[in-house]
Amino acid sequence: RYPVTPLSSNSGLIGFYPNCENIHEIIQNYRDAHHQILNLEQRLAQQFSPNWDTLTILQKVESFEYALSNTPGNDLQRAMWYKSPNAETWLERRTNYTRSLAVMSIAGYILGLGDRHPSNIMMHIWTGKVVHIDFGDCFELAAHREKFPETVPFRLTRMFIMPMEVSTIEGSFKFTANHTMRVLRANRDSLMAVLEAFVFDPLVSWSFIQENDETANNAKNNGKQQEQQQQRGPKGQTSRNNNQTGFNGADIHMSRWDAATNVSVDVSAVLAGSRPDERGGKSIKFKNEGFEDKGWQTGNPKARAIVKRIHDKLMGTDFDPNTQLTVAEQIEKLIQQATSSENLAVLYVGWVPLW
Repeated sequence: RYPVTPLSSNSGLIGFYPNCENIHEIIQNYRDAHHQILNLEQRLAQQFSPNWDTLTILQKVESFEYALSNTPGNDLQRAMWYKSPNAETWLERRTNYTRSLAVMSIAGYILGLGDRHPSNIMMHIWTGKVVHIDFGDCFELAAHREKFPETVPFRLTRMFIMPMEVSTIEGSFKFTANHTMRVLRANRDSLMAVLEAFVFDPLVSWSFIQENDETANNAKNNGKQQEQQQQRGPKGQTSRNNNQTGFNGADIHMSRWDAATNVSVDVSAVLAGSRPDERGGKSIKFKNEGFEDKGWQTGNPKARAIVKRIHDKLMGTDFDPNTQLTVAEQIEKLIQQATSSENLAVLYVGWVPLW
């Protein structure tokens, strides 16, 4: 645990977590000590396929697997062994590492935590427990990026699997992941009660997600607006139309969430203050009868869609809304997605999928 002290509605202080190193730093120190190239896997992939950006998915997978097959990928495993004073300590740290990685993987999946590159995952040097930092990309925001969307539910690359030793994923990791999901499902009402507060709390603004999308799509929107200005004629009329179409950036993002819930949204009303949407309230089956439809209490449609997505994960209907998976089936599917070469090969290079 580390302290978080809020100073205002949109600022605060995060305390230091002592005696920790991020995974990137651990691997870098290990490779420097053994005179190895830090980005060896990436260099091999580029040598195999110099024109990476123009490759098809199958070609990227072939290049990805070529780099893996020509490198050991045991840097984190060996670093944990060398840093342990004796075998007993190493075994304890390995167990703590495997269990904490499983717990944080499932918890992160439920919250839609993304951007899990090696610099955002730390390890306590005395206990071996995994510590996550940088929770900026929550609620599957990274999975809906326009460029290089994340295609895995959590980070489970080969360099994170090798420290588990002989049992790999099938041992303590899968057992702990199943238990974690089972506990979250059993207490989903309490968890959903906390999350629904984000939907109905008037102090919580979802505009930061919309602003990020507006920035990403700014160039595209400017081009559309210029074309509209040329077609609509008089200067006075054009200025009014610009005010009406200023939400195009948010509209692109809103459509993604609305597609999952079949909710038709008035974007201008949403950005102006979460106007009531009767269809949105009916499409998401939560017990909202206790809330009156008065302005801020109706909730943002995007927030509703996010909460519904988390609700589906806790119910086991996240893969197919018509089929409820058991805990074991759900964990198995998540692990398959997280370790799939097809999913890892298309990720952004800064995520370091080859590690």
